[in-house]
Amino acid sequence: MVWIFIWLFSNVIITLFARHKKQKLIYFMKSIAVISHNYPSRSMPQNGAFVYNLVQELGKIQNIVVIAPFKITDVFKRKGKDYGPESCKVIRPLYLSLGNRRFLGLNLHKLTTWSHNWARNRALNSIVNKPSLIYCHFLSTGISVTPYVKKNKIPMIIASGESSYSHIHSYYSKQEIVDFFDVTDFIICVSASNQKQLEKLGYDPRKMKVLPNTVDFTMFQPKAKDNAKKALGIDTDKFVVGFIGHFIERKGPNRIIKAISLLNDDKITLVCVGNGGALIENNFTQIIPPVPNQKLPDIINAFDVFVLPTLSEGHCNVIEEAKACCVPIISSKGTTVETQIENGYNGFLINPLDINEIKEHILILFKNPELRKKMSNNLRLDRGGYSLNARAASINEIIEEYKK
Repeated sequence: MVWIFIWLFSNVIITLFARHKKQKLIYFMKSIAVISHNYPSRSMPQNGAFVYNLVQELGKIQNIVVIAPFKITDVFKRKGKDYGPESCKVIRPLYLSLGNRRFLGLNLHKLTTWSHNWARNRALNSIVNKPSLIYCHFLSTGISVTPYVKKNKIPMIIASGESSYSHIHSYYSKQEIVDFFDVTDFIICVSASNQKQLEKLGYDPRKMKVLPNTVDFTMFQPKAKDNAKKALGIDTDKFVVGFIGHFIERKGPNRIIKAISLLNDDKITLVCVGNGGALIENNFTQIIPPVPNQKLPDIINAFDVFVLPTLSEGHCNVIEEAKACCVPIISSKGTTVETQIENGYNGFLINPLDINEIKEHILILFKNPELRKKMSNNLRLDRGGYSLNARAASINEIIEEYKK
């Protein structure tokens, strides 16, 4: 009875919010449907920057429709400025999120997933001229779209950049995974590690290609560091350690705080951009809430070093952004970050769990401005080698091969 009540309640709420919208959306041209649970909006402009940037590039070549399910609760969040120019049609079907808790013995995560899938399928079914191809970000989205793809015989490409696939068998049955692989025409991986893990899960390696994430080099570029520091209210003689990401154990901001605490030097300050968890209290950290992607270059250029002691990544987007701004990196060996950083050339690879090692490498760059300059110059020489429009062109070639 409780399940029935919650189901009815969620449907009533979603219907009330969506009733002003037409049930059918007609597109005169065949489109590529890009489906992502992580896409920016006016209330969440920091979300899905890499998806957004890629979609805008693809939108110059293809007719793109983005389906990005939107939490009902986010409707009430204060809306800021636009997240950037939008060249694609964006559909934001509403869904009810109840979190990941259990309530009266019920798994609310399952209900949230059902609501999310129902909203997305409602949007897909509203497109009269069915998409010529579906492009899903991450396996979970692709698995949930599989019945629609199978029923309508639409080609599907997956963009896979997960830091881990350990959750797949926990959330989906073996048959669901088999069915998903059967209808998936191609998977674009952001790293060789992603490709190897997917091969272990059973996907054909001949139907995969590694295309690492990259950035818009016209947006992310080096700027005057003193001006960037002043804009953040930081003295120009301060050594600024930067961190961008969720404030969670996997990303490691508190390990940076512990390392800087050991250095005990008031010339060192830490700037943390993000949210999502608690930071250890201290007197040297400036916290900046998440910002739209186009505002990040001004912040990154205030950093003397970018530090990310992450435990796992698919292909770290923010490292590419810091590199494009010619900021030396300290990040994690034993992860896919090893493909992004050349130790001693454009940064340092460290044990992300070793506080002393993090401390020592921050100290090396703090004490050696010439080394920082050398690493920055090395990064400058490497800028632009693999651009966003080049990646979009490679992905478009795959789309053209498979679309109907």
